Amino acid sequence: MKKTKILTAFLAGSLFLGGCVQSTYTDGKASQVKKGDALTLGLDREDFENAAETMINSMLSDPAFANIKPGTRKVIAIGRVINDTPQRIDTEKLTAKITTALRKSGKFVLTSAVAAGGALDSMSEDVRELRDNDEFNQNTIAKKGTLVSPDFSLAGKIRQDNVKLSNGKIQVEYFFLLRLTDLNSGLVYWEDEQTIDKTGSSKSVTW
Repeated sequence: MKKTKILTAFLAGSLFLGGCVQSTYTDGKASQVKKGDALTLGLDREDFENAAETMINSMLSDPAFANIKPGTRKVIAIGRVINDTPQRIDTEKLTAKITTALRKSGKFVLTSAVAAGGALDSMSEDVRELRDNDEFNQNTIAKKGTLVSPDFSLAGKIRQDNVKLSNGKIQVEYFFLLRLTDLNSGLVYWEDEQTIDKTGSSKSVTW
């Protein structure tokens, strides 16, 4: 029954995207390992998951963080992750997977009170506006000086380059770049770049 459902879903997806030309989907490495047929040249969920997993392993194994002891977790804030592609991309797909894994490692914790463009969760500030409000027990209101400043900022860019090949096909190259900056010194303690290439005919689309 499970296999039947999977097959049905696959056929439905194929019919929906039937107008798109199939393209060779590679891992972007020198070996150009074929990962399967992509129906579009755009980014999908698997792309984000693969890039996130590789970068997580890279960061956790880096000498700068490999020896962080439990109980001394570093605080990370989300900086700007620039979408330098013509596509509408939710960059949080990438950063959320990474920060979740980092938190579970016991070496890092994410702050939602500070982030590029504004707090991820404004409630840290909102509850402090209840000070001097007689309707609330002031002993339950967050005190001054209790918010924790981040140690590091996670920022980066997703870039897309389109290259026309000699055989007339189009190769779309995606670059996932992330770096972790020490906010006290401004020094970059870690950075990594992952590449994904997708090749198809000029009729293929990147949505």
